[in-house]
Amino acid sequence: MEKIGKYQIIAMTILFMIGSTPLYELGIDAKQDAWLVMLAGMIAGSLLLYVYLYIQNRNSDLSLPRILNQHLGKYLGSFITTAYVVYFSYESMRNTREFSDIINISFLPSTPLYILILLMVVLSGYAVSKGIEVFFRVVEFMLPFTLIGYMLIIIMFLGSNIIHLERLLPILENGILPVLRASLPEVISFPFGQIVVFLMFWSHLDDKKKLSKASVSAYIFVGIFLLLFNILNLAILDPSITSISTFPLLRSVRLIQIANFLERLDPLIIMLIYIGIFVKMTAFYLGAVLGLSSLIKVSHKKLTVIVGAFIYAISFLSPNFIYHIWIGFNQNLKYHFPIFQIWIPLILALIILVKGPRSSKPG
Repeated sequence: MEKIGKYQIIAMTILFMIGSTPLYELGIDAKQDAWLVMLAGMIAGSLLLYVYLYIQNRNSDLSLPRILNQHLGKYLGSFITTAYVVYFSYESMRNTREFSDIINISFLPSTPLYILILLMVVLSGYAVSKGIEVFFRVVEFMLPFTLIGYMLIIIMFLGSNIIHLERLLPILENGILPVLRASLPEVISFPFGQIVVFLMFWSHLDDKKKLSKASVSAYIFVGIFLLLFNILNLAILDPSITSISTFPLLRSVRLIQIANFLERLDPLIIMLIYIGIFVKMTAFYLGAVLGLSSLIKVSHKKLTVIVGAFIYAISFLSPNFIYHIWIGFNQNLKYHFPIFQIWIPLILALIILVKGPRSSKPG
């Protein structure tokens, strides 16, 4: 069985949750209180993280498919595992299509979209074929460079004198209800609920006792990180401009100008976003492959091409990027993803709780 270390779990959690999240201004329906929406989503998401960790800690040596089989029975467990394979593949596709469209729109308008998507899937598939241990090691290596890159962006924001915190006022002008409506369940589902895929990986941790501390520490760090960028976008662009921007962070970065020399830093932010999206799409891709492997008892390496072909095929479900984003934020986050991120884990945790301590033993 492949093993991963505590710091690899921390690195994966941080880069996975960052993903493409900084690109968007989550909770902008609450206007200048969008940062409070992120804060509320982070707090509610921490409860979900507790549920996931509870499920894993009570079944420390099992991954999600075996946990489902043990507590729900072979047939129902296999059915729900199949649903998770489709869900993980779909999530991987969304990241694949998202970044390919960003590159196509912003930098390579003459390059066919199907070529960009194919390159993304092939690169991700190569990482998946190498297995959990190698992939997590690569992510651990990429973490410092990513954090340094984002730190440089923050420093340049400060150096450009474009941050105006008064744009966050007045706080709670329309009360707390707009904040709660914008955070439930959308901001919980993206990005915090997506960590449900880690139920496919946590059983590989070499020291199970460190799982909760490592995961919670990384979660808190990412929550503060995302909250900071949410505030920066609001303070730099103003809520009215942020609300009509497809990628507020890109627009904010384009305002950086230091000594008439340092400007147009779009490539830097695109590179950072690519790292996050690559990690997230590959994690979902790997989760789908491992789930399918557990169902049909075939090596994950042999299934990498099959799942990759499926991800590539469904990448063209959306006719254009606007529709892709609309489906994601107005349909998936509200109605589809909570089934896998909230309701199934809650029911599973409740069953484990009712069954008592004996439920932690492999079946």
